[in-house]
Amino acid sequence: MNIAIRTILYASDLGAGCEDVLAYAIGLANRLGARLKVLTVISEEREKSLVEVDRHVPQELLNEYHDDRVRRVKKHIEEQVAAFYAVRPDKEDQPLSEIIVREGDDVAQFILDEARACPADLILMGSKPEHAIVDLLFGSVVRDVTRKSEVPLLLVPVQD
Repeated sequence: MNIAIRTILYASDLGAGCEDVLAYAIGLANRLGARLKVLTVISEEREKSLVEVDRHVPQELLNEYHDDRVRRVKKHIEEQVAAFYAVRPDKEDQPLSEIIVREGDDVAQFILDEARACPADLILMGSKPEHAIVDLLFGSVVRDVTRKSEVPLLLVPVQD
């Protein structure tokens, strides 16, 4: 196993505490001299919207809405990164190399696929400690990534 960490994939759910995990990911990438990629997967709503509003809204407008949704999520992450650097007078290096937003329902598989494609040397994810036991028993993205990943995984505790 290669122990050099050149690329970190931060998989974000954009939930509570994600700004803190992003700050940790940027700091870690800076300390290691690694590139940082941020991935978030948003729910796929194209099929659902086709069923619910197909007869009322032209397909072009539906496609535009969904594409705009991806752009808004990407912009939100860019704003989080900008806010991180705005409060740091030392202006650390910016290791962020890419922000990726995907639509889909199999979040764990998207993370694993992107880790392979990068290729990532480390996957970083936030995890709520109080949910760890429930997640291990009943399933979660973290558990699925942990079970299937060939890449080391670092979990950063998130406080609500």
